[in-house]
Amino acid sequence: MKIHQLIATAALGAALVLASGNASAQRYGDEYRDSSAFGRMQTKLGRGLANVFTGVVEIPKNISREWRKTDPATGVIVGGVKGVGWAATRMAVGAFETVTFPVPVPANYEPMMQPATPLPDVWGEQLPYFDRDGDPKITL
Repeated sequence: MKIHQLIATAALGAALVLASGNASAQRYGDEYRDSSAFGRMQTKLGRGLANVFTGVVEIPKNISREWRKTDPATGVIVGGVKGVGWAATRMAVGAFETVTFPVPVPANYEPMMQPATPLPDVWGEQLPYFDRDGDPKITL
């Protein structure tokens, strides 16, 4: 067997194993995922990766928020600075959660930032997790 055929066969086998495991987990639904330690670990890993790769969304999100509160020039400047800060924070929290996903820190694998992802309405979290100024809350 040639090397590319061996790699393709191994990839197909891995995909079948993962698909069969995922189908049995889906049978239980969210209550199983949320109640098991392994499910909470997976959620923490997914949340961490989502924050690492989509943390930059905080920049346009904060510009938009400040723009609506004030005027366009102030919105771009103040929102841009806030957005860069929140993006860096979200990406750092995401990196921490990605690296420490097997460890229940904070307690019970809870998210360190609220909302847990930059676009909670896209990922299905309930709103509001914002303070009175419209900024995300951080809990430790």
